[in-house]
Amino acid sequence: MTISRRQLLAGLAAVPLLRTPPVHAMEASARQTLKDGYARRLKGLLADGALPYIDLESSCNSRQVDAAAVAAAMDRLKIGMMALSADPNPQMLAQPELYDPLAARLVQEFPQHFIPVGNGGQEPATTDQTAPFLAAQQAAAERHDILMFGEYEFRHYPSPRQARRGDEDRDSAIALDGPLGNSLFALSEKTGLAFQIHYEIEDALLPALEQMLARYPKATVIWCHLAQIRYIERASRYSPAYVNDLLTRFPNLYFDTAFGSAKSVYPVSGQRQARVWNDDGSLKSEWRDVIAAHPSRFVAALDLGQDRLDKIDTHDGHLRHFLAELPDGVRQQVAYGNAWRLLFGETFG
Repeated sequence: MTISRRQLLAGLAAVPLLRTPPVHAMEASARQTLKDGYARRLKGLLADGALPYIDLESSCNSRQVDAAAVAAAMDRLKIGMMALSADPNPQMLAQPELYDPLAARLVQEFPQHFIPVGNGGQEPATTDQTAPFLAAQQAAAERHDILMFGEYEFRHYPSPRQARRGDEDRDSAIALDGPLGNSLFALSEKTGLAFQIHYEIEDALLPALEQMLARYPKATVIWCHLAQIRYIERASRYSPAYVNDLLTRFPNLYFDTAFGSAKSVYPVSGQRQARVWNDDGSLKSEWRDVIAAHPSRFVAALDLGQDRLDKIDTHDGHLRHFLAELPDGVRQQVAYGNAWRLLFGETFG
């Protein structure tokens, strides 16, 4: 009998609780040292003629990730920093705090490469143990152990690779305006930290998003995967004009720019899912215009996951191709300037 990832996590969540060493608060001086190190890295890459970027959305299994290999790849590819979050895993779910301290370990080992970020918000942590999971993320924020929250999956289809494997564990449908969403938006308002949502683009889901953005105007929301539409027949409302309207009405909304290439196909629908591209691989002018009209509202991301950390070169190539399609000045803001402002509340440099 094959046991799914969801069944495994749910079962192991009930094992006897094991305590991990406490995560110590990051003092103000340590935070400044961290920021100074990031600035030196970015400035050094810029001085070498590279375009560094800050990847605000990647994740991993903290028990399996080879952080040294990722850092070495970042050096080779001239990547600035990466917000690499820990996905929920059985060991984490067995802890009373429901928190994986990967962020502290990465900052200690590679202080110029990794941005400390909260844990990924996935089932069953966000459904079966919502309150303690969010409490652990809040505690990490109040200790100043993280600079932003992770990616929370509300409506999430299996990724293309998962779909090809027949893996349905991440076929999630959680109401954005339900208990989890309200708690998360309120937590962002309280702490001032940004969070990310994976929220498939579908007509039926848009009203709840608009209502939450209006209800929590001080929450900083990064909607992952600009114009990634896996079923076009379910997304008649979404367009560059709609995104322009959202950005005009809701100053608390941002988009990340992690999506596939022009040839990326979602295997279940058989449709090309990255809707920003022309057939020849160039960026559609209407999407370029929206980004240029709101240059401070888009951030770079690779969307690496544990099953594709070895694809960092491919994802880096896709992101750099997209950045090259943007006007000069806008390109730098999307690559690193906007992320810097979200993390530190100031203009880089």
